[in-house]
Amino acid sequence: MKKGVALGDQVKTHSYTCRSISPKGINPGVSRRDFLRLGAAASLGLATGSIWRPAVLRASVNDTSRVVIVTDDLVATGSIIDPSIVRIMIDAGIMALTDAATAEEGWLNLFPDLSPEANVGIKINTINRYLSSHPEVANPLAESLASTPVGSGNYPINQIMIWDRHDGELINAGYTINTSTSGVRCVGTDHAGYGYNSNYLNINGSLQQVSRCYSDHSDFLINLSVMKNHNIAGATFSLKNHYGTIHNPGFMHSGYCDPYVPALNSALIQEYGSRQKLCICDAIFGSYYGGPTGLPQFAHKAIILSQDPVALDVVCRGILEDYGCATLYMATHIDTAGQPPYNLGISDPANIEIVEVVNPSQGVSPGRNQQQPLGISLGQNYPEPFNSATSIPISLDRPGEILLDVFNVRGQRIQRLYQGSLSAGKHTFSWQGVDSRGRPAGSGRYTVRLQTGGKTHNRIMTLLR
Repeated sequence: MKKGVALGDQVKTHSYTCRSISPKGINPGVSRRDFLRLGAAASLGLATGSIWRPAVLRASVNDTSRVVIVTDDLVATGSIIDPSIVRIMIDAGIMALTDAATAEEGWLNLFPDLSPEANVGIKINTINRYLSSHPEVANPLAESLASTPVGSGNYPINQIMIWDRHDGELINAGYTINTSTSGVRCVGTDHAGYGYNSNYLNINGSLQQVSRCYSDHSDFLINLSVMKNHNIAGATFSLKNHYGTIHNPGFMHSGYCDPYVPALNSALIQEYGSRQKLCICDAIFGSYYGGPTGLPQFAHKAIILSQDPVALDVVCRGILEDYGCATLYMATHIDTAGQPPYNLGISDPANIEIVEVVNPSQGVSPGRNQQQPLGISLGQNYPEPFNSATSIPISLDRPGEILLDVFNVRGQRIQRLYQGSLSAGKHTFSWQGVDSRGRPAGSGRYTVRLQTGGKTHNRIMTLLR
């Protein structure tokens, strides 16, 4: 069912030069200016005093992160969101994020340990009834996940629970409370029988209890945030969405919420493990001033996905910057989250691979086996790490000229794997671990770089002799 949301008087239509890609044969027909000016926000107002220092929580041989931006002109008409278009966007985004041929395959890549008994929580943001994680996004998201084959059937939709702080806020945002054994469950932490865990986490000196919706009812978590600025924290996306996971976030707003936001995310991982498997920003509508309350001021018509909350927040911050948001100098928590001692993700824009999918509703349907790639992507090499040879997958949504090179840690090109034109589709190249003269490369980390269509994509590879 379609639902209207209140929009402010100054609804802004975004215009920028297109650097994105679209499904084969589709002309997006929109003028889009380059919005990915993702410089770090000014590091002002860092909180002083002792910082709680957990062990490094994000350790990976891959120092790049992928963020997928899916936009569709048909997802909203005025203030009305079409959930059927949202479902197409989500499926397309999951496929582009995971290099999968179908959304179902993509979900299994994201949740390799998913079982029919596992509970998946979808943490939404409903503090602002006029600009919340929309039901028209959360429900198609749950339906997409529930279409995934697990065990002898599809993943049970009743194992999915949409949740936030209060039943009242959920209802005001258009959700229906459901604790039955049928359909997607939806509940606030304040609902009878839920509440907060009795244990306290020390978040940079602030003692906080964690919602049982997270600790007891989310074996895996999808973080569904909103595109909006924040007059204290600068901006609020995936990282700050966890302020709705604890009982008293009001005590964690000094210093622009920095380092409280990264400290909270780190504490949740240290206490409960890496439950969060996917971050999504509902960017169909957004605000660039007056947040986190107030009416939305623009229609971006996008769904943004990543497994890396820091990289997603960096990209979302860049989008708000392009709308002229004046509070982003305060959003230092995003940069802090990507640095020691937190290391929660990638905050350097140079190491963020952005894949854009434009107007998938004109060429994709939910659950359709989509053999044609939806974007330009450089997949992770396999095996990784490797001993003698490794395969490097790339996908092109259209024919084009490409360069595929291997660089060492000093930035020197040691091998050109391919130069020339390629057809649209999926291609695989092999690197035998040698330089351009056929000499064996030493153990260490190497960067494979794909250049095509004016864009550059990087992946880290590890050679172990």
